[in-house]
Amino acid sequence: MTCSSGSTDYVVELRAATPADARAVATLIVRSWRVAYRGQLPDDVLADLSVTDRERLWSEMLSARRPGTHTVVATAGTGVVGVAATGPPLVPADRRDPTVGDLYALYLDSHLWGRGIGTRLHAAALDDLRFDGFTRAGLWVLATNERALRFYDRHGWTDTGRTQVDRGPGGVDLHERRLRRSLTDPGER
Repeated sequence: MTCSSGSTDYVVELRAATPADARAVATLIVRSWRVAYRGQLPDDVLADLSVTDRERLWSEMLSARRPGTHTVVATAGTGVVGVAATGPPLVPADRRDPTVGDLYALYLDSHLWGRGIGTRLHAAALDDLRFDGFTRAGLWVLATNERALRFYDRHGWTDTGRTQVDRGPGGVDLHERRLRRSLTDPGER
């Protein structure tokens, strides 16, 4: 897929992430949080986000891949511009139903928003969940993230009515909503 941004063209490819991608994924996620969550999380929390801390987390995740987990990256040139990660639910209450797999993360460089790359990452993530035998998908999204909520709504996700407060960077409370969608019936939400 070729995307244009001003005078720059990007050839974007999707591939499975490797442990060597940990730093690039961490950097992307910190950049993404600083743009996507501006006004939703305190400025000092966003400013203090640590690429090193995120890199450690992603290095562990990509090196000791748990069964049924997948991470796909979108690359342009030599850089990672997007990431999607999936697997069995992490929240104990969500594990009760073995047919449900979770979309853990979906992030894209903000200068590439609206170009279809997020949709491609999303589709690849859902394919990974289907590959592992899941028939339904779930995710937790920041309750105030209207942009993400619109994206997920366009892609067949619905609100379950469940909420949680997760502990985020700097100890900030992340108020989240649980979304779901079918992986087998495109018309079913």
